[in-house]
Amino acid sequence: MAKISTYPVDSSISGLDILIGSDADNANITKNYKIGDISTYVKSTLNLAVTQVLAASDTTNQEPSGLNEPLQVKFGPAQYTDDDPVKLDNFGNITFNQAGFYLFNGYGNFERQGSSGGVTVTLFRVLLNGIQKGPTKGVELSGTGIMFPYELTIPIQVNEGDVLTWEIMRDSSGVDRGGLYVHEANGGWENVPSSDVFIYKVGI
Repeated sequence: MAKISTYPVDSSISGLDILIGSDADNANITKNYKIGDISTYVKSTLNLAVTQVLAASDTTNQEPSGLNEPLQVKFGPAQYTDDDPVKLDNFGNITFNQAGFYLFNGYGNFERQGSSGGVTVTLFRVLLNGIQKGPTKGVELSGTGIMFPYELTIPIQVNEGDVLTWEIMRDSSGVDRGGLYVHEANGGWENVPSSDVFIYKVGI
């Protein structure tokens, strides 16, 4: 019998194709296994649990210093350490201490405060290791007293040590107003935060 390594390689695979293996429950005797059955077994044993590893919110107004001046979004006080899957610092840096697949859910409460006149254009984006991920998004507000909540959920595959951040900017295509603001509630509920973030790890 020729060595298995000498047989031709075939990249066209179907569920009826067969692989050779050993039966651990039967004295390791050699058996044939259909690829379709192997696929079913793998799917049944995958750990697809989704576990929340970070929940944070900021209760301060977050205003860029001027037009075309990016501001890194904060998500409240620092949480967790290098021993946890994810940690957050006081500046809004989210560091992944464990590689894997995560779900990021971020929220910003866009408003315009101060004087009226003109239209504000507040842009925002997500960055991974300082590089933008996905398109720039934006909110236009033509007056005060308007609250525009925006929530973003993205799946993300990361390596150990990757850092996720979120930035906003008052674009010079509009006036120098706008940002992320806390909205005070008078009906007994908690105030609306300027920003919050939830991160879930898949298969922890």
